[in-house]
Amino acid sequence: MKSMQGRVVCATNDKTVAVEVVRLWPHPKYKRRIKKKKKYQAHDPQNQFSVGDYVQLQKSSPISKTKAFVAVPVVAKNKPKAVEAVPLELGLPLESQEKSGE
Repeated sequence: MKSMQGRVVCATNDKTVAVEVVRLWPHPKYKRRIKKKKKYQAHDPQNQFSVGDYVQLQKSSPISKTKAFVAVPVVAKNKPKAVEAVPLELGLPLESQEKSGE
């Protein structure tokens, strides 16, 4: 089974987060893809995740009656890159400075 990714929907319990995993499932008759949601309880030993964080669930031996996964932070693949600031002193006058000096 592939590792699952989801969004934390509840983080009130100590060392436990509830993660909602959304998957696409083909309808048996109409063959249209439908979103299916399921919530899993995951172990969060440092209480580092809050509601809205995206996590990856790794299978582990059962930790309690409902917990058999460990929450791991997701590394963003398509994270927007920071735009480099253009230094103001390039030694070249700007267009607005050239016209105002004349």
